[in-house]
Amino acid sequence: MATCKFVHTASNRVTLISAGPLAPYMKGLHMKKHTIALTALSVSMLAGSAMAQSAIKICHENEDSYPWIFKDRVGLTTSLLKMAEKAYGGKVEVVGLPWKRCLDDARAGAVDGVVKISYAADRTDFLVYPMAGATPDASKRLLNDSYSLYRMKGSTAATWDGKTLKVDGAIGAQSGFSIVKQLQSLGARVDDGTRSADANLTKLVGGRLAAVALQTEEGDISVAGSPETNGKVERVSPFLVEKPYFVAFSKQFYGKDEASAKKLWDAIATARESTEYKDLVKKFK
Repeated sequence: MATCKFVHTASNRVTLISAGPLAPYMKGLHMKKHTIALTALSVSMLAGSAMAQSAIKICHENEDSYPWIFKDRVGLTTSLLKMAEKAYGGKVEVVGLPWKRCLDDARAGAVDGVVKISYAADRTDFLVYPMAGATPDASKRLLNDSYSLYRMKGSTAATWDGKTLKVDGAIGAQSGFSIVKQLQSLGARVDDGTRSADANLTKLVGGRLAAVALQTEEGDISVAGSPETNGKVERVSPFLVEKPYFVAFSKQFYGKDEASAKKLWDAIATARESTEYKDLVKKFK
């Protein structure tokens, strides 16, 4: 009876080196086993790849927003995302961009999402927020923040009682921020041609605005930090609005990797409630 023999070559390929009546059958059998082995290896590799989370690229505004985001040091939001990255299990890349460009890049799918963004109905045309039914799920937030009205000390050019806004002149607001539409809905004329809080306050002190609407944490720090405004500008109570801020994903990213988006939202919620993060918030200056 003829026999056949298989050997492994230097390239690790299996080669039939003797033939006989059983050779075609044996060669076919071997090739079948080899194919099955390769298929199993491919499935294993794919499974391992699926276990690793997608790398995510998200953007935030490239202006200081105390205490959350800074251009020259690590803010609370950046720290929280680093903590969440560990639980997420994949890389989270955060880049600073002008706010309008950040939104435009998310709309185009050039970035996977936006950091520290509040919910607005018109933004859902291109962004996906964590939702609980028909409303944003605040348990998945990065943070809570508020907007306040700032005016020259003793001025009556702008008043706010929590329901009615009365303004003699224009209110300054940062371009692209959600407060612009709220102010307009209250009947105010809004000047949103300036990007930074400090530049808006300069316009206020210069008499070009009746008031400015700023995120409260950032506004308080900006007012206190400059001799031009400290003691001369006051915050009006109550807040204009207080609301949660999120990581919101581009529709393109969410459409292709919903699972990774949800996993990062869960990781943020866990990290935000951790002792490590709460201790950082208490000590942050």
